[in-house]
Amino acid sequence: MPTLCMLLSTLLWGASYIFIKIALQAMPPSTFIFFRFLIASLCFLPVLAFYKPQFKRLDMIRGAKLGLLLVGINFFQTIGMQTISASVSAFLTGVSIVFVFFIKLVVQKQLPRLLDVITILVCLAGLGLVTGSSGVMWGIGVFYTLVCAFFAALHTYVLSDYASKSDALVLTLFQLIILPVIAVVYTVALDGDLYVPTQPITWGAVVFCAVFCTTLAFWMQTYAQQQLTVFKAAIILTLEPVFTTLFARLTLDEVLHPQFYLGAFLVLGAVIFMNIRLERV
Repeated sequence: MPTLCMLLSTLLWGASYIFIKIALQAMPPSTFIFFRFLIASLCFLPVLAFYKPQFKRLDMIRGAKLGLLLVGINFFQTIGMQTISASVSAFLTGVSIVFVFFIKLVVQKQLPRLLDVITILVCLAGLGLVTGSSGVMWGIGVFYTLVCAFFAALHTYVLSDYASKSDALVLTLFQLIILPVIAVVYTVALDGDLYVPTQPITWGAVVFCAVFCTTLAFWMQTYAQQQLTVFKAAIILTLEPVFTTLFARLTLDEVLHPQFYLGAFLVLGAVIFMNIRLERV
């Protein structure tokens, strides 16, 4: 069951890139983040009323810390997707496992081996092919998305530590409620007011991201990582850019050149190898 939950979460996050691209056509990133996570947080109210979990102070603090990491993930990812395609964004975000590897090395005070350095270079070469195939190259959108990948790595690493010690519902709720608060402050401070879109397709994209790709997906991830190792969770997460690529071809008609597939093969190969190394460090 934990493996299935992690797989379904990955599938939903793969689909989320498509809906984010649709929503960003009608609203700025901060507004999208506000409505997405506000709706996601409200979806938890009936669940909390039914299950009535214990709100322990330590669980709430842990959830808030994870929520701050989610702020970094979602702001940088959403801003980055204004200038790069859904497929490229997904593959760049997938590099988070490389950052997880180095976080573990830093925490455990180990130096990377030569083979690890070579793997990183292969991954960077693959990223070059992936981004170059879409004409993006190393622009600001790529930079923002790589910063997002770093926050995603921190989130995965910290969640693996917290999940087994905390209530999954409380941990998920306090992750989610941080984002709309910060998003609305950011939006009002910059724009002076909060833009409310009127297009049905925009609201459809926001609601899908909120209910399925946020409330459901983050709860399933938290539940799964209570029982899965970082290694197993990361292996499943490598499927996210694959799902995104398939959805992008079917819905957004994104044109993917042979160069993209070669780069994607190198990235996935490097990421899977890093996952194997993670189990041994």
